[in-house]
Amino acid sequence: MYRVLLISFVNWDSLIEIPAILSNAGCAVDIFSVKDSWVLQNKQYDTWIEGSPDAATFLDQLISYIEKNSSMYIWVIPGDDAIIRSLNERITSETLFYKVMPLTKIEHRQLLGSKAGFSELCARYHIKTPRYLIYNVALTPAAIGDYVGYPLLVKLDKSEGGFGVYFCEDELMLTNTLQKIVVKDKLVFQQFIKGYDINTEVLYRDGELLVYSYSRTLTVMGKFGVSTQRLFYQDNEVDTVLADMGRQLGLSGFGNVVFMYSEQEKAHYLIEIDMRPNAWMYYGRFTGNDFSEGVRRIINNNLTLVRPTEKEAGRQLKISLYKKDVYRCILEKDVKGLLGWLTNRDHCWKYIPFYDGKLFAACTGFLFNTFWRFSVNKLKRAFGR
Repeated sequence: MYRVLLISFVNWDSLIEIPAILSNAGCAVDIFSVKDSWVLQNKQYDTWIEGSPDAATFLDQLISYIEKNSSMYIWVIPGDDAIIRSLNERITSETLFYKVMPLTKIEHRQLLGSKAGFSELCARYHIKTPRYLIYNVALTPAAIGDYVGYPLLVKLDKSEGGFGVYFCEDELMLTNTLQKIVVKDKLVFQQFIKGYDINTEVLYRDGELLVYSYSRTLTVMGKFGVSTQRLFYQDNEVDTVLADMGRQLGLSGFGNVVFMYSEQEKAHYLIEIDMRPNAWMYYGRFTGNDFSEGVRRIINNNLTLVRPTEKEAGRQLKISLYKKDVYRCILEKDVKGLLGWLTNRDHCWKYIPFYDGKLFAACTGFLFNTFWRFSVNKLKRAFGR
């Protein structure tokens, strides 16, 4: 049996359907996580190993467990940025690194959880990215603006999920932003490409690209937050870029590779690589980019690219994430969006996880509680209580 260990420390709901991808491919799935984690809110895993809520203790327990049970697992999958970063900082053994981390080249470990490391590696391998600078004390706002140009983004080295990213239109905004940021170590200044986000969920094995989906962001939570609606279609222009990137950097595992597409230049600019699973991967089954099929190919040692059929490749498909998008609608008072879910607009009901009663109940219960709290607080404010 192809047994997999999925790890989650931060309580991310982005992992709730990853066990289904793995189990549908024929894997036995064990989960190492804290109690009450979202990754446990499904029926698609086999065994749960409980970790401590204390970060340092969790890491000690995890490393000890993997070292003792290394032969049991063909694949170990760190599931969130926090645990990837902690493992990367802690692991010194090459043997353990290659067992756990989603890279086949330890010399590229700065890619994992570091915006500055990502930018430096892209420059080394001539991968097309927006212009960037990494902070040093000699850099003035004027010098940064002259080189990068406006508008620009300021990114904390360990920013994630849209947090720690600041948009600056001019030198005054940049100066004010720098005054607010206390820790400036490895701060990244990046040219803002005028266009739109392109997300490619990917699966690599030993540098080889096995499956990817391509989508344009339609709706996000907040300004730079997580996306909740995307338009999926096929654009084979990135085939070669993704394949070359995997071999050059030694990518091996699930990942999210983000581009900005410049409509003026008709070009993709790479802006981010996060080597961990996310919520959108399960929905590749609707677009012909089936991640379970990619995992089956790993099991069968068939490292060829999964391609959609001609019919699947020629269509556009709007997909909304049930839990995330309804939650966004509640928080942002998006009545039109809520009505869309109630009336099955764009056939959105097929993206509700009815296939797993436990997962459906957990998501729906969370959304009901959110709506209830939101309504009660609104009534209290209305009546001055």
